[in-house]
This record gives sequence, structure tokens and C-alpha cells, in this order.
Amino acid sequence: MTTMQKMLIGFTAGAILGILYAPKKGAKTRKKLRNLGTDIKEGWNNITDRVADRIEVIRDGVENLADNAIEKVESTQFDIPPTMAGRY
Repeated sequence: MTTMQKMLIGFTAGAILGILYAPKKGAKTRKKLRNLGTDIKEGWNNITDRVADRIEVIRDGVENLADNAIEKVESTQFDIPPTMAGRY
């Protein structure tokens, strides 16, 4: 489990306990919990979207590097100089 996941779980548990022990009516508490759940879900989705976007950028960069390397290898000619041709 990553540090981010541990922090998110700790934050969520603390928020839920704080809301449950607060002196409010049941309906208000349930509404706060529902809103908290929605906020956490949206936050998690934002984090995963950003990570996915960064992975995509890295993947594209690696593909470009690989394509450039392939082009350089294919365009390079391995000519043996005439003076060395007899040695092989």
C-alpha cells in the first residue's frame, strides 16, 4: 500500500469518526457522510486521471525514443573500409 493510499484511508477514517461523534441529527450526519464519500470519490478519480495522463506522456516519449533509435540504426551503413576487407 502506498503512502498516498494510507493517507487517504487515514483521512477518511478520521473524517467519518469525527462526523459520527459530532452532536448532530442523524439525517444531517448521513448527508455529511454522503457528501464526504462523493468528495473522496471525486478526489480519487482526479488523482487516477492525472497519473494515467502522466503515464501516457511517458509512454509516448518512450515510443518516440524507440522510433528514433530504430531510424538511426536503419539509416546507418556498416561499410568495411577496403583496407580492412581482406582481414575478414
